[in-house]
Amino acid sequence: MSIKKIFAGTLAAVTIFSFAGASLFSPAPAKAATAEELQAQVAALLAQIAALQGGSSSSCAYTFTTDLTIGSNGEAVKQLQMFLNKKGFTVAASGAGSAGMESTYFGGLTQAALAKYQASVGISPAAGYFGPVTRAKVNAECTTTGGGGTGTGSGTLEGGAGSVDEYDLISGLNNEEVGEDESDVEVAGLEIEVDDGSDLRFTAVRLVFDEGTATSDFEDYADEVSIWLDGEEVGRVDGDEFNDDNDWTKTVSLDDSAIIKAGEIGEMTVAVSGISNLDSNDQGDTWTVDFRQVRFTDADGATISEDPNTATRTFSFESFATAANAEMKIALNESDDDINESRVIDIDDNDETDNVEILSFTVEAEGDSDLMIDDIAALYTAVGFNLNDGVTGTSLWMDGDEIATENITTAATTSTVTFDDLGLEIGAGETAEFVISVDLESTASILVDGDTIMAEIGSTQRNAWDVEDESGEDLANGDRTGTAVGEAHAVYDDGIMVEFVSATAVETFTADDAGEKDQGTFEIKFKATAFDADARIDRSCEEGGSDAAGQGVEYTITNSGSNTTVCTLTAANTDSEDTANTFELDEDVARTFTLTVVATATSTAFAEVALESINWGTATNDTNANYYTFNLDEFKTSALNLAAL
Repeated sequence: MSIKKIFAGTLAAVTIFSFAGASLFSPAPAKAATAEELQAQVAALLAQIAALQGGSSSSCAYTFTTDLTIGSNGEAVKQLQMFLNKKGFTVAASGAGSAGMESTYFGGLTQAALAKYQASVGISPAAGYFGPVTRAKVNAECTTTGGGGTGTGSGTLEGGAGSVDEYDLISGLNNEEVGEDESDVEVAGLEIEVDDGSDLRFTAVRLVFDEGTATSDFEDYADEVSIWLDGEEVGRVDGDEFNDDNDWTKTVSLDDSAIIKAGEIGEMTVAVSGISNLDSNDQGDTWTVDFRQVRFTDADGATISEDPNTATRTFSFESFATAANAEMKIALNESDDDINESRVIDIDDNDETDNVEILSFTVEAEGDSDLMIDDIAALYTAVGFNLNDGVTGTSLWMDGDEIATENITTAATTSTVTFDDLGLEIGAGETAEFVISVDLESTASILVDGDTIMAEIGSTQRNAWDVEDESGEDLANGDRTGTAVGEAHAVYDDGIMVEFVSATAVETFTADDAGEKDQGTFEIKFKATAFDADARIDRSCEEGGSDAAGQGVEYTITNSGSNTTVCTLTAANTDSEDTANTFELDEDVARTFTLTVVATATSTAFAEVALESINWGTATNDTNANYYTFNLDEFKTSALNLAAL
């Protein structure tokens, strides 16, 4: 018997038809069927017959209703991947996106497979965008079959009579903030638990908005209201459809994809989009929303409307910055201590030294808004010279690229420099890395060995930055936090560089006439390298005191009791030019030194040793008067508990 003969006539009567002993369907309940229901029954029967005959009526069983592109998520994406894989336009050979492992994320692989399909059917441009033209073509190749979709897909409902077991408000949606020009902010939601009797297609939701503190019409706050089921949009209306003529009440029709399967729980949410220019008098005003009525259809075709009988949810309309919680956070870049901590800068004696990095910092866009930065200000401080004389130019770098340069024109030792017209954008939740560098004059013209320069961004400079959120509003000073203060860096034509090697502390014992006393041996190793000329380090060592010629290596011992100390300074290797007073440092040749301090407790002492300064110069006696005090923070030992017994 042909399929045409089975369905000849007007389908006024539905009979039981068996094929090879298998029952294809049972008599429908004795009630009038709509044309839509009859079409669904026809589609289901066609699919079952095709399956029994070993064939297939189409490549899919889903109706696509929305556009899809890179970044889209949801069941529609999964169904599109299934369609492409079945048609031979493979999304992925294995893993996510492959046949049987289709995902709900639209990425580059989905775009590439879709573009191939578009090219095969003559859709131009074949760009991999799933828009109205492609959607119509794909839907034409799909037949809605029995079993419906999965999740929120469209299709014939499975089961018989069905109902909702329970409605519960989603606890995480309450007192939400809708920012001006902010789209689809979820303000309330229902968890809908469907019983085991039938899949349910939700066809409409009646919403009631009530003024809380609001004194203006709803349309003066809201641009659109939308309904979502399990993350997929199923309905949308303009905000002005809720007005004083209908007491802010509207029944929103839902599309055919709003389905919750039998025995499952779906989440239906209402989202509100704010208008682009919220009146300042309306900012902070509240409204409530109530799911007053939900309408659905079960597999028997019965339509049910009921009140979920849940409480209302309150939400407010805010300025964009308030709703987005936008904040700019500035901090020193912890990965660039070699830039921010004090150090020696090797400059030329005749030519400029360019791109000397003096401050590294980060800027984080916290909250839900991108930040647009047009101006960045920083304070420069010099010791020994006026900035406009010693600094020939300064640059700002972002993520490794130079983005701005400025000249310093202030004839003073301090000056605020503003890098303007930057046009920077930092995405919400992202962090950008910045570096400030300077071009320095030579020692022959302006600078003198030992002059210093530093840069910082304090609260005054931070609040002077031109920063806007993505709505175009200036970021309030209260939403700007953090500082970035670099240390002073010293310039030298020739000098020494020092590098930390290790630090140890070992407890030992010694005996004297009074008995046994607790003793500690502390060692700090470092490498020293001379640049641009040979240099010498005074070979003596001394505890505490002020820097003075001939003191050599100076250290401090921090303790809670008292002790006596003895120190020695040794070099790892000998040099023929060493003298009784100094160690030789050949230019560009690193030499390792060890400071050893032995402390004997005269009372209970909690002790640790730290390197304070290194006496250096070019004299072979103990008259050298240069003091290396830079980047020595980590040049210290752990602590020992020393107790006199």
